[in-house]
Amino acid sequence: MKLNKNIASVALLFAVTSLLFTLSSCGRRYAKGKYIPAGEVILRSDKFVEADLQMIAEKLTGSLLSQDDILNSGKPTVLMSLMVNDTDEHIDMKSLSDKIRTLLFKSKKMKFINETLRPTVKEEIEYEEGDFVDPQTAKRRGHQVGADYLVSGSISSIKQPVGRQEVVYYKVTLELTDLSTNIIAWTDEIEIKKLFRKRATGF
Repeated sequence: MKLNKNIASVALLFAVTSLLFTLSSCGRRYAKGKYIPAGEVILRSDKFVEADLQMIAEKLTGSLLSQDDILNSGKPTVLMSLMVNDTDEHIDMKSLSDKIRTLLFKSKKMKFINETLRPTVKEEIEYEEGDFVDPQTAKRRGHQVGADYLVSGSISSIKQPVGRQEVVYYKVTLELTDLSTNIIAWTDEIEIKKLFRKRATGF
């Protein structure tokens, strides 16, 4: 009887220890992490990755910023449109659009309209036009700057599996449209092709 009690106590202790270990491990799928350079390329899946985003943004903005016939006439005011995803996978198009706009802005060759905050700006101006704000500091409607150009674009992809290999192809097009004439003032594209080898499935 005493032996059975000892066995039961050991089993209970083992069960409690296992439960505590399991609970302490919850939410910790990785034992250790470290920072790596943002530009370091790690290809571990056939999905769109941050290296693709960075390459696309840098190549296309570099091409646009080299257009002296457009930029030498002054510092145009630009409206950035959300890029269109024509692929069959989820891609963070806002991050891609924001990256392109940030690189263009850093060049100091363009001014950008904050189209996302238009509703908030409208609400604030309407408030300042009321009786609560000093008229000498209140902002009035009719003074916002109109855009000269619209930046827009799209991304498409083709995946070609052949045996244990797969070729992934992306094509990204960027356009600059003159808003006064609706004529495309500039356009360019970038192509990315990646080759993957599938892991053997043998046991």
